[in-house]
Amino acid sequence: MGFILKSIFWVGIVCLFLPRDPSALKTPKVIANVSASTVLDAAAAGASFCQKQPEICESALKTGAAGRDILGVAASTLTHSLTETPENNPKTD
Repeated sequence: MGFILKSIFWVGIVCLFLPRDPSALKTPKVIANVSASTVLDAAAAGASFCQKQPEICESALKTGAAGRDILGVAASTLTHSLTETPENNPKTD
């Protein structure tokens, strides 16, 4: 019964994302033409971002390091709990 309910749920989700107008499936989307100079200007602006606002980049670097540390601890804890044998850690009921 649970499988049927889950199947109905996911089919419903897929139906929500189907286009309502069938002609929308036949007409291709037009992609805007972007010149190479526009792409290069955007890349240059992104590259100079940390030079213009170093405090934001430093904060992002610290946040990324903290997230990496948290994920490292979680991974080692999970690895330890999965490799632990039942003989070494008897259950207490």
